[in-house]
Amino acid sequence: MSNLPRQTPSAIRSRPVVSYLTLFAWFVAISFLPDPRPLSAPEWAVAIFRSLFDFSDAIARAVTTILFRGIGFGLLGIFLAIALRQFRSRWLIPSVLLAASMLAVFSQWINYRYFPIVPQIQLSVISSMLGSMIGLALLRRPLALAVPVAAGIGLFVWGTSTVVSTDLESATQATSRHVLEMAKQVPSGDEGFVSLVKLAFAYAEDNSHGTDPVFANQAAILSLGIILGDEELARRAKRNVESNQVAQFAAIRNRTTLGGRHDLSRHFWVSAGLVIITDANRSLTLGIGKEMMDSTPGGSGFSFVDMLANRAGILFASSATRNQSAAREIQLRLRDDLISADFLPDYSGLPEGLYRQEFQSKFGGLGGAKTRQINAEITRRLNAAAAIHSRGGAK
Repeated sequence: MSNLPRQTPSAIRSRPVVSYLTLFAWFVAISFLPDPRPLSAPEWAVAIFRSLFDFSDAIARAVTTILFRGIGFGLLGIFLAIALRQFRSRWLIPSVLLAASMLAVFSQWINYRYFPIVPQIQLSVISSMLGSMIGLALLRRPLALAVPVAAGIGLFVWGTSTVVSTDLESATQATSRHVLEMAKQVPSGDEGFVSLVKLAFAYAEDNSHGTDPVFANQAAILSLGIILGDEELARRAKRNVESNQVAQFAAIRNRTTLGGRHDLSRHFWVSAGLVIITDANRSLTLGIGKEMMDSTPGGSGFSFVDMLANRAGILFASSATRNQSAAREIQLRLRDDLISADFLPDYSGLPEGLYRQEFQSKFGGLGGAKTRQINAEITRRLNAAAAIHSRGGAK
């Protein structure tokens, strides 16, 4: 009892309040910040995994992404353990573990805008429970606890960092406004796809005389990526979309097709936009990850047709921004009479709707012999698509 006067009632009350606020702030952060993904995996971390374990680029990015996601959920468990530390009872440990798991899954639900699939739930639950146990174990050692918390926050923030420059954002918004102004004159369907590309790149050409055509093409691609692909691209680049434009984007997107399909137009432009935000390898890795997610129960199934559209978008964006010579070449080529097949070749005969068990048993998964054969066929078809290649500075 003699020790009680050393702490005022306000000091006693302030500790749990700060802990609760910290827990709430981190829960909000992982619920609304872009979830760490292959496109945002730091190159130094990817390089470490490639060199230490001889991983391919895709596997190294996947491992790095899982690590960063785990850090985010682990910190949630640590902060929950700190917040509930004053409730000393035999139920403290199971209560913290259960609450951490539930909060982690709920944060994913908010972030993804759909209830997470089983592998996502497993990762969040395991990571949050490990974080809870670390927090409970280190509660009596504040300095030891501060080290993993500070390191984890730093790594998580770094892992979610994907941003475009203010200049590119301004140029992208200007291109988007121009496209929206002219969109009513653009037909629907595949013809509309081609017309919108021509429209955006004619604007890019007009604004690149005497300046860098690569920059103008980047703005055109990112603009079409947001309009025809998904405005989520802007969020991933830590940039905002003008609120009055979202409905206009959706209206244009819903009447534009590629190869007769709305989804293939979106695959093309999301992948092309990701090249501008990150690079071609990360864009491809994200596309593969999306198809693998689709192969799980409840998804639409792994689609080689979607992968064809993804790779076509990546090739187009890479060609149009490789260097100044290639950028000019693409601008000039888009003046010609083109059809949708110049952007996306024939996709007949490519398998779709493959769920994980069938994909693994019949195709050998991502590394299987049959998968490699189909990917080679996709490459052959893409080589015949005139609009997505440039000779300037070819590597």
